[in-house]
Amino acid sequence: MALKQDTTGIIAAAESHMLSYCADLTSPTFETSTERAAKMATYYLPAISIFTGGTITQLSDPSLYVQLIAGPLNKLGDLPQVRGHRVDAISENSAIIWLLLEVSGIQISKVYFFRKMEHGVEGFEGGIFDGEIWLLKELAKE
Repeated sequence: MALKQDTTGIIAAAESHMLSYCADLTSPTFETSTERAAKMATYYLPAISIFTGGTITQLSDPSLYVQLIAGPLNKLGDLPQVRGHRVDAISENSAIIWLLLEVSGIQISKVYFFRKMEHGVEGFEGGIFDGEIWLLKELAKE
């Protein structure tokens, strides 16, 4: 028999987090990719796991997040447009978020792992970033 959990709180927290993230990701107020990346990096927890190309990379240095985010943003040129997202609760303290973006007419999906930690700390614990790699390859073909 499975333990019944109230996932209302994690769904609300993940939904709010994603809406704020999307607003910053698509905001025209940032003058450079580095400025945008610095803001985007604040949405992640201090230790994350990134899944790319079938490998897992674990990072625990938030100063590296800005570099990782700014690189693809620099190459995209255009701001992404949000086409939709979905939040699925896994437990009272974790959720998976699917995000659909469009850049230069090309749609990509991203997956984020959202976690609510002790003392009210919450954020992305990791994600699958193969979408950026695929998109950059597609844009390079043009």
